[in-house]
Amino acid sequence: MSGTALGWFPKGEAITGENLEPGDVLIGLPSSGIHSNGYTLVRAVLERSGLSLKDVVPFNSNHEGRIIERFPGQNGDILLGEVLLNPTKIYVNPIIDLISSCREGSGPCKISELKGLAHITGGGLSNLLRLHDSLGWEISDPLPIPPEFNWIAEVGLVSNKEMHRTFNMGIGMIIAVSSEHSEKIVNWLSDRLPGTKIVGSVNDEGRKVTHVDNSIVFEHY
Repeated sequence: MSGTALGWFPKGEAITGENLEPGDVLIGLPSSGIHSNGYTLVRAVLERSGLSLKDVVPFNSNHEGRIIERFPGQNGDILLGEVLLNPTKIYVNPIIDLISSCREGSGPCKISELKGLAHITGGGLSNLLRLHDSLGWEISDPLPIPPEFNWIAEVGLVSNKEMHRTFNMGIGMIIAVSSEHSEKIVNWLSDRLPGTKIVGSVNDEGRKVTHVDNSIVFEHY
């Protein structure tokens, strides 16, 4: 599921996305790494580097809030393969809990304040274009980029725009919410997904994704 208006929940009030409007806030949920997209490019970069998955990682793999799962029996230095193949973070439980609690009146906002959800998979930030036919999306304060993406870009000579089209670049999912309750929603999610924060907003400047890095603009998925 790359983009949705949250209407895939079978019970309760449907969320159609029709109430999205300029000024709505974009909340970014942190990724655990590469997730499951872009591995053709990753394999090419790995080959170009001359390293193998069993080599010690050639960069500082620390990234706030994430845990690298170790290969069986591996207790020494972090291996490159452990970083590149770190399991994909799954968001379904906290997202369902958020929607259910908001429907039941025990969550951080009313269900109508949750307006759209985009899984940042293949296509990167261009997945946001699936959420509305005319509104735009500005990423003004992105989440920190995990170090493996910087390594891929450097070794593979990949541009920032192409990196943000191919990979999640640290943002695994984005939720569009009303600005009035955005801080409460962020706090609720941060308790379950540390590192969650506001990353941007919805605008009416055309159906495109813009970014604090002005080389990153997407007008087509």
